[in-house]
Amino acid sequence: MNRWVVLLLALVGGAAGALGIMMGVTAALMGALWIFVFGDNPWPAWVEPGLDVAIPIFGFVLWACLTRLIWRRVAAFHPEG
Repeated sequence: MNRWVVLLLALVGGAAGALGIMMGVTAALMGALWIFVFGDNPWPAWVEPGLDVAIPIFGFVLWACLTRLIWRRVAAFHPEG
């Protein structure tokens, strides 16, 4: 299998996996903050900008980890490439 095709598949697969996981994590985090921490009261001003920075950073790190995981698993089955 061509190395560049495997890299493209790993990048796309990692992005899809990271997107799905991040959608669930974001919904769970916002729900937990709303139910257990801040409730219906006005949230502090730092929460939204903080999450706007933290969630994408975590998403990109997760994307890189999933891409590497896919790359390693495919490379284990095709050692010649």
